[in-house]
Amino acid sequence: MKICNKINRIFFYLLSLFLIFNLYSQTSKFSEKEKITYLLDELEKSKLTFIRNGDEYSSKEAREHMQKKLNYAGNRITTADQFITYIATKSSLSGKFYYVKYPDGKKIESAIWLREILAKLEEKK
Repeated sequence: MKICNKINRIFFYLLSLFLIFNLYSQTSKFSEKEKITYLLDELEKSKLTFIRNGDEYSSKEAREHMQKKLNYAGNRITTADQFITYIATKSSLSGKFYYVKYPDGKKIESAIWLREILAKLEEKK
């Protein structure tokens, strides 16, 4: 009887650990919608200059523009990768790439910057 109780207790602890681990792993993942929102938030918070079709915009204006494009796309954009590729990479009218400019004048394509932000977010899970 003592052995049976010990086995039950061990089983209970292992089951509890499994459930806790499973719950933690589910809550630490981000939905695709959350990832997109996070990217938009980070863009706005960055205070970097956003370059679109040769003109410079604030990070707040950049977020508003991307949000407008995302809203227009509707349910065709379902992943953060699609958001970066189809919304945040280049102008759909001119085909010119978007850039972010740092205070020191360094410019990089917005898609590269956003993919770095996304990679850091995904490391958190």
